[in-house]
Amino acid sequence: WSEYADTPYQNPTNFRNATYDSWIDQLLYNTTYDAVYEAASEMQMILQYNVPRLVVYENTYMQGYRTDTFEGHVPDLGNYISGPWTYRKIHKIDGTQGGTVPVSISQEPDSFNIFVTNSAYSIAILENLWPSLYSLGPDLVPYPDLAESLLVETHSDNAAVPEGHTRFTMDVVQNATWTDGEQLTAEDVAFSFTYFLESGVYGNPYVATLTDLVSAVAPTPFRVILEFDTESWWHFGNFATMSIIPRHIFNDVDGIGYAGWNTWNPMFDPTEPNVNSGPFVLTDYESGEFYEISANTNFRYYPDFPDPTTTGTGTGTGVAPPPDMTLAIVAGAVGAAVVILVGGFVLLRQK
Repeated sequence: WSEYADTPYQNPTNFRNATYDSWIDQLLYNTTYDAVYEAASEMQMILQYNVPRLVVYENTYMQGYRTDTFEGHVPDLGNYISGPWTYRKIHKIDGTQGGTVPVSISQEPDSFNIFVTNSAYSIAILENLWPSLYSLGPDLVPYPDLAESLLVETHSDNAAVPEGHTRFTMDVVQNATWTDGEQLTAEDVAFSFTYFLESGVYGNPYVATLTDLVSAVAPTPFRVILEFDTESWWHFGNFATMSIIPRHIFNDVDGIGYAGWNTWNPMFDPTEPNVNSGPFVLTDYESGEFYEISANTNFRYYPDFPDPTTTGTGTGTGVAPPPDMTLAIVAGAVGAAVVILVGGFVLLRQK
């Protein structure tokens, strides 16, 4: 905006426009999505009206994938066909449960520590293992994961909220468990954000988007309240999709601790704890060759499969066999942008 017109690298075209600037406060400090969207739209219209030439383009990615065994693939604006929503939604065409889907990655994951990895190949695995309050849907719109409800308040909505603050109150699901059997509660959620702040003193980059966070509490086992000392809808985007971690594993008394955020080395060091609560669990790997993630049957949204042996006149045992839902993520693909699904190829081509 205009105040940065003469600041190097901040406004390279030296653009100045008073009407454009008049929308800044609403864009940055309003606490409703609709108001922020309105400001962003109006500012974009002003930019488009004033520029001498408007260059519009989009990257096009083409993916081919087989549909002779599985169906239910989900086009994902962020991760394309080979994203986590496809992993959760594909199922056999013949109606039977289970199956194995090979998916290739072109490089070795560098770490399974969510705080230190910058590798897209690690993230391709980790995003299927960890819970968050919200995830991004295939349309990139926030989609509830642990959160069941959301109330956003400022002082004008609730006198108990200090002036200038934004308070987010969320109820969380009551059927979530960690992979070690411990129940996941709002106390884990509140602790997670406390951990991000406290470990930030030791360099944890997770603190970067939480600098305005002043309080993270769980007044009940399934309600969490996050409060920021500024008013802005953007706080939601900063915390909503952050991974939630188990308090009993990461606490600073007998757990990993605040200072251990970067030395924690799950999977590659089998003595390190690796407890999460996502739709999949990492069940096997051979470094440099494959990483196997299998369906987490204790996942809070795991479907109730019908028991095929409860009807008919057969001599079955009456107990349905456990589904084998496995994704084998294989390192060392033929090309840097090849994903193998169900024995076929998914080719990613940028246009």
